[in-house]
Amino acid sequence: MSSKSQRVKEKTKLDTAAKLIHKYAYTETLIVVSVFLLIGYSVDPKDICLLNADIPYIILLLTIVTLFHGFESGILALTVISAVMWFFYPTFHYIDFLTFLLITLLLSQFHYYWTMRLQRAEVDADYKSHKLAELSRAFYSLKISHDQLEKNYVVKPMSIRNAVKYILNLNEQIAHDDTIIEKQRAFHANLLQLLEKSFNLTSGHIIFLEHGVIEDFKEENLGVVSIGTDEKVGVEDMMHDYIVDKAIARKSPVYISDDAGEPTTANKEQSRFLAAIPALINDKIVSLLVIEKMPFMFFNREYLTSMTIIHEYFTLETYKTVQLVDFYEVDLIESKEFKFEIFRMKKLYEQFGVNSVLLVLRTKSELRAMRLMDRLDGMLRSLDMLQLVKVEERFYITILLPMNDKSSALGLLNRLRNTLEDEKDKKFDSMTFNMGQLNLLNKYYRNNYED
Repeated sequence: MSSKSQRVKEKTKLDTAAKLIHKYAYTETLIVVSVFLLIGYSVDPKDICLLNADIPYIILLLTIVTLFHGFESGILALTVISAVMWFFYPTFHYIDFLTFLLITLLLSQFHYYWTMRLQRAEVDADYKSHKLAELSRAFYSLKISHDQLEKNYVVKPMSIRNAVKYILNLNEQIAHDDTIIEKQRAFHANLLQLLEKSFNLTSGHIIFLEHGVIEDFKEENLGVVSIGTDEKVGVEDMMHDYIVDKAIARKSPVYISDDAGEPTTANKEQSRFLAAIPALINDKIVSLLVIEKMPFMFFNREYLTSMTIIHEYFTLETYKTVQLVDFYEVDLIESKEFKFEIFRMKKLYEQFGVNSVLLVLRTKSELRAMRLMDRLDGMLRSLDMLQLVKVEERFYITILLPMNDKSSALGLLNRLRNTLEDEKDKKFDSMTFNMGQLNLLNKYYRNNYED
C-alpha cells in the first residue's frame, strides 16, 4: 500500500477547458454562433447566415442552443444572428426572423418544463434514497441491539439501542444548554464513550465538522475528540494518514486487513490506525470515526459493521438535533422526527421550489381524534407522516404529504370522509398549509386568527 494521497484526480487541460465552457452558458452560445457565422462566411460571403440553403441551418442551431441552455441563450443567439441579418443583407428577412423567434420561444418553453420535471424528479429521488438510508440505519441498529442483548443478557442487560437512546436524550439536553459552548465536541465524546463500553474500543478519535452544517470536509472546518489516549493528535496529522485519507476518498469504511480480506491488528506498516469509518449526510462526509487501538478478539467484521451503523445513526440523529435548535416555526409539535421532516421539506421548498403540504384536522373530541388517526394510518403512503398535536382542549391531526400539492391533500380528505360511516366522526374542521405558511399553521394551532 502506498502512503501517498490519491484523493484528487489530476485533470487534463481539456477537461478544465470543457468545464469552464459549460459553466458559462452565454460564452458557449457566443462561441457556437460565431463558429456558425464563420462557416457561413467561408461558404458564401453574401449569405453568411445560410438563409438560402436547402437545409434550415439556423433553425438547427437555435434548437440545439435553446434546448441545451434555455430561453436566455436562445434569445442571445437569435440577437446575434438578427444583427448579422440587419447589417450584412440588402433587406432584412423579417419572415425568417419571426419564424426563428417563434421556434426559440416554443423550444425555450419546452426546455423550462423539461428542466423543472428533471429537477423535481432528482429532488424526489434524493429524498426517497435518503429516507431509505435513514430507515435502514434505524432498522439495523435495532437488529444490533437485539443481537447484543441475546449475547450479553446476563452481563449487560441494557441493549445497545437503549444506550443510543440515552445518549441522544443527553445530546438533546446539551443542545439546549447555553452554558456548553463546544456542543459538537460534547456530542461526539458521548458517542466514543458508548463505543468504548459496548464495543471495547480501547483508543479512538472522531473527526467532525465543527459548525454542524454540511461543509467541505477540510482541515480548516474540522475538530477532533479522542478517548483512551493522553497524546494530543492533530487534525492535520490524522488527515494525512493513509487509512484516513483512503476512507475520505472512497466515502466508505477502510480497515487494516490480512491476505484474506479479514480485519486484523497485525499489519500496521502504512498507518498508525486500524480503521476509519465515515458518516455521510446527503452524500457528504460530516464525521469520521478513527479506531487506533482495539483488542484483536473484537476487531472483526461484525463489530466493525455494528460500529459503522451506530456511527451513522448517531450522526444523523445529532444532525437533526442541531438543525432543529433554531427551528421554532412548528414548536408546538413535540415529535422530533416529524419536526425534522417539516424542516427538510421547507429547505427543499426554499432551495428548489418543490413544495409540500400539511393537512390538519381539528376536533375537540379525543375519541374522534383517535378514530380518525386509526383510519388515516391505513390510508397514508409510505413517505406520508401522521402526528397528533394537543393544544389546550383541542386535538390537531397533522398529516405531512412530502412533495405534494393542495389537491393531493384535498383528495385524501375526501377519501377519508367517504370511508367514515358514523356521521359524528365527520364533524371536524380541516385546513391545508404549504411550506410557506408555517406561521399560519402555528396560529391555527393556537386559534389566534386575529394576531
